[in-house]
Amino acid sequence: MTAIFRHLGVRLSALQAASFLSHGFYLPFFPLWLQSKGLSPVIIGFVVAIPIIVRIVATAPLLSLADRSFGARRLLLASHAGQILGFPLLMLAQDSFTIIALVALVSVAQAAIIPGNDLVCTSAVQRHPGLDYGRIRGCGSVSFFVANIVAGYLIGAFGPNVVIVSLSLIPLLGITATLVAVPHDMPDMPARAEERQAPVSKALPAILWIVMIAAALTQGSHGALNAFASIHWQKLGFPDATIGYFWATGVIAEIMVFMFLGRAVGRGSGLWLILVGSAAGAIRFAALSLNPGLGVTLVLQAMHSLSFGATHLGTMAALTALSPHQVRGRAQGIYGSLAALTTAATTIASGMIYKEAGATIFAAMVPLAVVGFVLTLIAARLLRVQPRGEG
Repeated sequence: MTAIFRHLGVRLSALQAASFLSHGFYLPFFPLWLQSKGLSPVIIGFVVAIPIIVRIVATAPLLSLADRSFGARRLLLASHAGQILGFPLLMLAQDSFTIIALVALVSVAQAAIIPGNDLVCTSAVQRHPGLDYGRIRGCGSVSFFVANIVAGYLIGAFGPNVVIVSLSLIPLLGITATLVAVPHDMPDMPARAEERQAPVSKALPAILWIVMIAAALTQGSHGALNAFASIHWQKLGFPDATIGYFWATGVIAEIMVFMFLGRAVGRGSGLWLILVGSAAGAIRFAALSLNPGLGVTLVLQAMHSLSFGATHLGTMAALTALSPHQVRGRAQGIYGSLAALTTAATTIASGMIYKEAGATIFAAMVPLAVVGFVLTLIAARLLRVQPRGEG
């Protein structure tokens, strides 16, 4: 890799790391701050669901701005600035209604950041094949992992309010990384000859819709795991420290897959990765429903590297290869909305199932991964029949 590519890779890695640092504070520990404000469990559950609902509605329209003169750079800067303005106001909120309203506003700012970063990074990989998307995105996962640990120590030392203070300051790193990594006018891939000759259309290829739905279903199958795995493992008698190792195993394995398989992005459709991910998801959740012991559960958690990591890499590869260059942002946003929709649906359904069926909740996720596998097979067949017509 030349020095230019290496420096660009470092800047893009910093862009991912800055954003996931914020998520590493928010996702595990924001509910603790809500609890410290005296909110009931019902209200906390509703507030935690707000960002998912917002992503369903807002991600596609926001990412569409990246295809227009507004651009990815302004979109990311505005998103980070919105957090800098919104989170400090939460410190002043004294009632649940105000907190709900402010969280909804902040969630709009959050919705575009991760898919916006992926749009910037995959576009860069497409232009510069020497870049490795997996290593760039893996830095985000490392940052998330480190943030979990650091946030735990900070909360122990300073209390839950340190979460909001941190979330107010970390976006400054995001703004700095965006200014350094994203050019004023982010160059797009030159249009292929057939695209230059054809009239500009905002329609996405049918094969891409199939792939996005398949990937969203596979990612949505993690809803039960994210919502109830820790609760179920506690019920089975696993110590809290062991449960922490379960989650850490998944993150570390995910990072390894990003590092070793990330070059698939920008070098093909990536459908084989989605096939591997959806198959792994079906096996993983079927096995979890059997209440396996410590060793098997660790192995199943390591399969997060495939059920999530391989699926994510395959989806980014497909979006890069199959999206018309004029609507890359729109395609990225639609996929973000679909993934959020399936995750929200499975999370809500999981709450209903777990109360009545316990571990069967994980088996209920298997059909989603299976359908994802079948749809990806269909997409692969279509790609072999019409490779040029579908990008």
